[in-house]
Amino acid sequence: MRRLTPALLALAAVLLGCSSGSGAGEDGGRAGTQKSPAATEATRGGTAAERSHTFTDRLPIARYSYTEAENAAIESAQQILTRRCMRTFGIAYEPPAPGPGTPEPAERRYGLSSAAEAARLGYHPDRDAASPNDRTDLSEDALLVFYGRRGGERSGGERITYKGRTVPVDGCYGQAVGTLAKRYDDGAGAAVASRIASDSYQDSLADPSVKDGFGKWSQCMRGSGFRYTTPMDPLDKRSFQGREISAEEKETATADVRCKEETGLLDIWFKAESRIQRSAIEGNKKALERLRGAHQEKAEAARLIVARGQ
Repeated sequence: MRRLTPALLALAAVLLGCSSGSGAGEDGGRAGTQKSPAATEATRGGTAAERSHTFTDRLPIARYSYTEAENAAIESAQQILTRRCMRTFGIAYEPPAPGPGTPEPAERRYGLSSAAEAARLGYHPDRDAASPNDRTDLSEDALLVFYGRRGGERSGGERITYKGRTVPVDGCYGQAVGTLAKRYDDGAGAAVASRIASDSYQDSLADPSVKDGFGKWSQCMRGSGFRYTTPMDPLDKRSFQGREISAEEKETATADVRCKEETGLLDIWFKAESRIQRSAIEGNKKALERLRGAHQEKAEAARLIVARGQ
């Protein structure tokens, strides 16, 4: 049997615009994506205090993303549909078996939050976590069937065939994603949720409590010999944008996280953005509830596909 690695499947999902997430209650409690303590320990680096700094999946708008259970059902259904399609081309495809948890980078919605990452990476992303060096053992032709036009260089209107059969435009995986997406995805509702998530961050920058927090953070940074007005400013420093991570960058980043902790800025910022999001959600309740309903219907359809099996 030929297998496709999880990393390549994730890339396929991104290319095809398939996304799902986790839900949260308006007061910060999770609303459907419960991870066991062991799972959390296995996938997050840093200290227990650093692992508690999760914000994006606790913001009120996260309630209108997929739960982990819904996402798992949808992904399983997509794999079954992909396998069926690949079989029609004579290709024995096996979905990848779950592997060990990959360490997740620390939350960065409000800038750095992990002292361990700051000391190791400065302001640079953890490229090892973001881009694992995975490979697939599907042949080049089989990959073309899997991805369709996305699996190789083809002109926009050129038909792709494999052993005399026409390959779906987006390949078997794209067709599998589209089977559920075309019927159940709510593009308008998703756009509303995305706009709220984006606008709330921008609006939070002008919130009085956040601006006051920035001032206290800036004072703390000056005490360590660094002059920055907001936590976003170090990201614009040219010397921090190259490939090399300097000692100055690590020292600045470490002071950044320490000052956020000492001033309580991360919690202040999260609470301010949560207030902003709750207000925006109230003004878009009908659209967002339709979106949530569409997610639930899609997950239920996926569960039926899984129940029917291969």
